[in-house]
Amino acid sequence: MVKLRGVNLGGWLVLEKWMTPTLFADTSAVDECTFMQTPNASIKLRNHQKNFIQEEDFRWMRDNGVNAVRIPIGYWIFDGDAPFAPCIERLDWAFTMAERYNIEVLVCLHGAPGSQNGHDNSGQIGTAAWYRNKQYRQQTVEILDRLAERYRDHPKFWGIELLNEPRVGVVQWKLRQFYNQAYRRLKKILMPTTHIVFHDAFTPRMLSAAIWDSSDHPITMDIHWYHFTFWAHRLTPLRWYWQLIAWHGRLVGGLQRWQGVVVGEWSNMLSHQALSRHPSKQHQVLLDEHLVRQLAAYRHADGWFYWTYKTEQRGDWHFRSLVEDGRVPHGWQD
Repeated sequence: MVKLRGVNLGGWLVLEKWMTPTLFADTSAVDECTFMQTPNASIKLRNHQKNFIQEEDFRWMRDNGVNAVRIPIGYWIFDGDAPFAPCIERLDWAFTMAERYNIEVLVCLHGAPGSQNGHDNSGQIGTAAWYRNKQYRQQTVEILDRLAERYRDHPKFWGIELLNEPRVGVVQWKLRQFYNQAYRRLKKILMPTTHIVFHDAFTPRMLSAAIWDSSDHPITMDIHWYHFTFWAHRLTPLRWYWQLIAWHGRLVGGLQRWQGVVVGEWSNMLSHQALSRHPSKQHQVLLDEHLVRQLAAYRHADGWFYWTYKTEQRGDWHFRSLVEDGRVPHGWQD
């Protein structure tokens, strides 16, 4: 199996203000839900969706060794749900580009009805009502069902991710129930080579093998690793992160005994506090070492997707700029 060396198309079909601040300029909006309630929001959104990711981006990906994209979408993609607006035609277009440029597609449900995490990447900041409402969970399965039906025969449909970064406590029973219900529905629709992907809810060892009867369809766990959100980062030396990254590489190997594993989101970012203990002239060198160490560790997975392909500002969140600036080492596709 060819390993995926991919990027996320973040900030495109699910808005995140920090990624495209110009779009939110002169508004008090903090997420897509509040943005869509501002003047001329529909026109602005359509222009953004047509211009932020274009055919030239897919061409660049192919020419530079990117062989996969993970595309975040919201539950409103088909029919909308005021104030959210539908955008299924843009996802159709992305599949057309993916076939033209030989790029695999992982579609990820980032925004579920009621929000599964209360973060901007779900479309609305606030409470995570998805867990308290059985109808929301059933609606989520139906949306996944429609996506599977629509793209099942597309040659570049690598996989479908059931839910992005669900926020759960110690008891994960409702999430496990949802994963298994969705799996049973989707495996009846999808081609036998299309991957059904579930997120680890930031507890990979606890949720490993969460889908019980998975012997007859490819199952993949998605893990997200970021190194600037650790609660004790003000006290943590960089050598601890280097050790953590190496351990992550070993962890992937253990988890692959039970299912496939992709690192669906990761980035080169380190916290300001972690870097501030070093002279400023060393910061880029340390960030580049951080990148190299992660590439070495995550090569053991079935694939990875950098967060993100691009933002308005170049820098360590912007994979394309890292490649163009020569900061990604030669052979990173291996």
